[in-house]
Amino acid sequence: MSKSTKTLDTQSRFSLASIMEHLKNRRSGYDLPLNKSSDTKFLLVLVTLMVFLTVLALSGSLALRDMSKRWSSGLENKVTIEIPIETKDGHLLSQDTVRKETRKLKTELENHPFVKSAHIVEDKEIGRLLDPWIGEDLLFSEVPLPGLIAIEIRENTPIPITIDDFRKDLAEMSHYANLEDHQEWLGELIRFAAILQSLAMIIAVIIIGTTVTAIIAAVRARMSIHKKEVELLHLIGAPDKYIARQFQRHMTIIAFQGSVLGTFLGLLAVFILMVFSTFIDSPLIPSLEISFISFIILLSFPLFFPAIASVTAYQTVLRSLKNMP
Repeated sequence: MSKSTKTLDTQSRFSLASIMEHLKNRRSGYDLPLNKSSDTKFLLVLVTLMVFLTVLALSGSLALRDMSKRWSSGLENKVTIEIPIETKDGHLLSQDTVRKETRKLKTELENHPFVKSAHIVEDKEIGRLLDPWIGEDLLFSEVPLPGLIAIEIRENTPIPITIDDFRKDLAEMSHYANLEDHQEWLGELIRFAAILQSLAMIIAVIIIGTTVTAIIAAVRARMSIHKKEVELLHLIGAPDKYIARQFQRHMTIIAFQGSVLGTFLGLLAVFILMVFSTFIDSPLIPSLEISFISFIILLSFPLFFPAIASVTAYQTVLRSLKNMP
């Protein structure tokens, strides 16, 4: 047998074996043996871990957003009036004077068109506010406390009144009263929460970008491993889009499985953190809460990540096939 005849016979046997393998894979739903890749489990674990971390990062961001809304709504249209124990000229007021001035001012405020309601903050309530800083052992009966009046502002008044107008009226009602509208410190607190929220979003975006990069690397590795099979499909006339859909389907299934598992583990971790946060008895540390809309957003991950994996795998294969001879 001549050398050329042997070469032709070898090519024929190779082509026949490749075609038989192709038909075998075809029965399993693939034209390429992608489901037999050794790193499939590793990629599944990687996607699961990335989705888990993304759920945690976005949960933190959404929780901070909801927390800022609660802070804003809780102090919206509310101000506090203080009768200090020390006047501006350094004169100390007795506890009886502070209480009498507080009750008298409350009565006048209830008749003011700018005020919807007025509530005197009792000494016990002030004590609970001061507990995180000075502890519970301090006897407030021996310590002079300022008078505090919590005011809820009327939204619609017959005559438009600004906070500055109300401040002038307050100065005429009492020479001792100070007005605190909470805007300065609340604004700083909300800005700090917004920074943390943005940081959590950036971390989530980085994780998603890392996942996309891992999918691209996995697709290219599989194309290198199954280069002969891809060439065979080209040989029998399969278009590039048809081959790309094989990889697309495989990566979408892995991403969906990893997303479901990662989302479940992430939400479980968030639920455990929410439960533990309810046992923290401190007004300085708010409990972790996530709204229903935020929860729905997190539940969309089993659809979001497979969609990213599908598009990424499809476009990666098309670009790689264009560079093939």
